[in-house]
Amino acid sequence: MACRDLTRATRAAEEIRKATGNKKIVVRHLNLASMYSVRELAREFIASEDRLDILINNAGVMMCPKWLTEDGFETQLAVNHLGHFLLTNLLLEKLRSSSPSRVVNVSSIAHKGGKIQFDDLFFEKRPYNSLASYRQSKLANVLFSRELARRMKGTGVTSYCLHPGVIRTELSRHVESWFPMMRAILSAPSMLLMKTPSQGAQTSIYCAVTPGLESKSGCYFSDCAVKELAPEGRDDVVAKRLWKESARLVGLMEKD
Repeated sequence: MACRDLTRATRAAEEIRKATGNKKIVVRHLNLASMYSVRELAREFIASEDRLDILINNAGVMMCPKWLTEDGFETQLAVNHLGHFLLTNLLLEKLRSSSPSRVVNVSSIAHKGGKIQFDDLFFEKRPYNSLASYRQSKLANVLFSRELARRMKGTGVTSYCLHPGVIRTELSRHVESWFPMMRAILSAPSMLLMKTPSQGAQTSIYCAVTPGLESKSGCYFSDCAVKELAPEGRDDVVAKRLWKESARLVGLMEKD
C-alpha cells in the first residue's frame, strides 16, 4: 500500500489484517505530486521486494483549485497521470521479471470530452478550468494504459484501464467548493445511487485478478465488463505523443 497519508494508511492496513488474517500488509509513503517521492518509493520497492504481480494505479484528485506541485506541474495532471506514469515505468523491469503481471489504471468516464493540450498542459496560457483539467488527466490515464499495452505486447505484462463508477468518497470535496449546489445534491437521496467504496473497487479487482484477460490488454472496463472508449481515447497517435512528452517531463530516458 503506497499512500500519501500514512496515518490513514496504517489504519486501513490494520483493518485489512483483521479482516483477512494476512499479516503481510506493507505500508509505504508515496506522494504522487512529488516526482522525488515517486522515485524514492520505486527505489525502496525494488530493493525490498522480489516480485510485482499487480500494480493498481488508483490514487487521484478531482477538480481541485489550480495548484502547482514542487516540480512545477499542474496538480491534477501530476497526481492523476504523471506520478503514475513515472512509477509504472520505474517498476517495469520488476513487472517484466514477474510476468505474467498486470497494470491497472483507474480512469473515469470523464475521459469523454477530454483533450490533451500539448501546447498548454498546465494551463499557463489559458484560464484554468478544473473540469477541463480533470478530463485531460483522465484521458491521459486511458491513453497511457493503451500505449503501455502496445509497448508491452509479448512481454507478459498487460495493461487495463477502467471507470470505477460514482463512489461515495472524499474525491468530490473540491467539486463542492467549485459548485456549491453540488453539496446539496451529494447530500440528497441521490447519494443512495452512488457506489460504496467496496462496490467501486470491484472493476479494479476484476481487472487485477480475473483469469484470461490477457487478450483484453489495452481495453477499457466499467462494471466488470469491456466498454467502448470515447473516440479521443482511441487515438494512438496522441497516445504515443503523450508518452514521449510525459517521459520528457518526468526525466525518463526514452528507449522506444
